[in-house]
Amino acid sequence: MKKILLILSFLRNSPRSVDEAIRLTIENHGELVVFFVLDIDFADRIVHKLTDEGWIGGRPSEQLYLSLLKEYKLQSEMRINEIEQRAAEQNVKVRSIIRSGSVLEQTLDIFQQEAPDLIVINRRQRSNLSRLIFGSVVKALERQVSCEVKIIDAD
Repeated sequence: MKKILLILSFLRNSPRSVDEAIRLTIENHGELVVFFVLDIDFADRIVHKLTDEGWIGGRPSEQLYLSLLKEYKLQSEMRINEIEQRAAEQNVKVRSIIRSGSVLEQTLDIFQQEAPDLIVINRRQRSNLSRLIFGSVVKALERQVSCEVKIIDAD
């Protein structure tokens, strides 16, 4: 039985990656572990963008930041519930985990704990220059794990 680890975050949440993870789990008579990372860097960027664009003035309150994280967690729970229902309809054994932090760091940590046979992750569309300057979570992940990484390109 293979263990398939599906990595999701607010920006890495393609229906195609979910479909592929479920298909592979069925095909391999495996277990699906859905791992949703609440990427705190994303929340920081939203708050800074709202400030820079003048939507909110001065220094944002801690309450705004906490409210954003709370909404982010609620949305992730709703998405996981949808995936769990789809998996159950197809008799797929599924477990879900939510954590906050960096997508790469949290994925490497859960990789050590779960020891999956395969990781399914969505790759966002970005320019080559952006990947060069800011790096690529997917490429870093491929270099640092000992299992196959199935990359699903964004729609």
